[in-house]
Amino acid sequence: MLLARLFPKKSTFFERNKHLYIKIGTKMDSVGWIQLFTIWTLVVAGIVINKGSTDRYVYWDWIGWEIGILKLVFASALFIFLLKPKKLWYLGEKELKITGFIIHGIVAFMLLMIGWINLDVSFRDFPILFPYCIAFLSGSLVFQFTLDLDQEKGVWNHHNWENKMSVFGGSVILMLVALLFGIYLDDPILSSAAAVSLPFPLIVLIWPNHVRHLQRARVFPIFIFAMALCIRVPWFFFPLGLMFFVIRTINYFRFGIVYPSFAVDFLEEE
Repeated sequence: MLLARLFPKKSTFFERNKHLYIKIGTKMDSVGWIQLFTIWTLVVAGIVINKGSTDRYVYWDWIGWEIGILKLVFASALFIFLLKPKKLWYLGEKELKITGFIIHGIVAFMLLMIGWINLDVSFRDFPILFPYCIAFLSGSLVFQFTLDLDQEKGVWNHHNWENKMSVFGGSVILMLVALLFGIYLDDPILSSAAAVSLPFPLIVLIWPNHVRHLQRARVFPIFIFAMALCIRVPWFFFPLGLMFFVIRTINYFRFGIVYPSFAVDFLEEE
């Protein structure tokens, strides 16, 4: 990260501004900014489903980016002022019970519909939303295993691997189902993203317990789906990139870590 080179953790600028970024970061966490990556990806998935149902070969399409941005703003407001305060969305913060999975599944479907609906929508394409929701549920299972930051060492830990087989086995099965639906429906976005995402929960399932496998299984499927969507709606790169670098900057100056990140921790499990 360029900031880490320009402002090392022991630099005067870092130390002088750390308390300010701690305050900003605390507010950022309370609002749940990092959750917006998933919220936005679901909304844009709905937009892409609509475009794909009209033209299977559409790609790099800038048409309608203004409406797309407005939908992201609406979904963000919906999350910040309703879903988060009413505890209707807390994925990754704590373990989901059956009721929690149902609620998150309903909300995910609603977000897909926000992206999908427009004046020209054809409700005969409505069932195509379900496989994307299945892919989301696959990813949400991975977040049953929460990560805790050791602020002193700047590394992430997970200490309880109970129920690993059932959780990640379910994640693999759901992603496989989404992949098969993608192939059956001739949806190149869903089938490609699901195929590339499938190995990540599978590795956690069959490899020895290690936090680095869990980190990859949490981060990369969201990233893969988001990048696959950008093939058809490239304007999505810009809000994603802006949010990514803003959160990374705030977290670096308050914790001295680069997060969110695609790097993983290689410390051995105790």
